Amino acid sequence: MVGAKPGQGQLCLLTSHENVTSCVPKLDFSQNPKAKVASVYESPGFFLDLDPIPGALEAMQEMLHMQDTEVFICTSPLRKYEHCVVEKYKWVEKHLGPEFVERIILTRDKTVVAADLLFDDKDTIQGAELNPRWEHILFTCCHNRHVQLPAPRRRLHSWADNWKAILESKRRH
Repeated sequence: MVGAKPGQGQLCLLTSHENVTSCVPKLDFSQNPKAKVASVYESPGFFLDLDPIPGALEAMQEMLHMQDTEVFICTSPLRKYEHCVVEKYKWVEKHLGPEFVERIILTRDKTVVAADLLFDDKDTIQGAELNPRWEHILFTCCHNRHVQLPAPRRRLHSWADNWKAILESKRRH
């Protein structure tokens, strides 16, 4: 999640680490699929070896330099976080640099984070706050392409789409 501090005329943005990294390749999970999936994403190197989604790194760098915009990455750790947390930090440093490591918000509950926008690949985000402060922009990924969004919910299909228009529309409101 990329985010910013609310108030002071600044647009707040949040995007999940997951929508900056690519989806898992198709694997055969026909026998005991839950355990096989867990064995993949809980294994050492899983997060660190993910490729960035095309255009994501460039968009993040551009957002970082936009006037009146602060950008943060908000990400949720796995329950079995042995490799996850460290690898997410290392991934961010490797692909976005040390300045973005200082912009990581690690939380299991994204609803308590204050921001204006949340770009996230999870279609439903629930937590302690029933009405989070941010507008959730669903980032299209392999697991949510089928999700139909009710109005006025919005979707960003890729980082090649006009994400700047979403930011500007939020500034006008």
